[in-house]
Amino acid sequence: MSPERYEHLLSMVAPSITKKPCRSRQTISPSERLTVTLRYLATGDSQLTQAFYFRLGRTTVCNIINETTKAIWDVLKPCYLKAPSTLNEWEELANQFENEWNFPN
Repeated sequence: MSPERYEHLLSMVAPSITKKPCRSRQTISPSERLTVTLRYLATGDSQLTQAFYFRLGRTTVCNIINETTKAIWDVLKPCYLKAPSTLNEWEELANQFENEWNFPN
């Protein structure tokens, strides 16, 4: 991923993954949250491996990945995943699926 695309994605998801400051511990920045998630998705390593790599708790990494992937989905879904809105569009999509995979839908 290019630095420009990373920054663009970060600007889109940062409002959703920014946490309020806490006196008892330092908050994890949106940039680090996105980096943890993207590295997890790109490498296929376990969450425990990510926890060791970023020096975070396993539960913390699990929560970061869940929250950040949801934020990415919420932000990108309207831009890149248009759901069919009419019956004809649904039927056309089902026909394309059947032609492509030889499996009726």
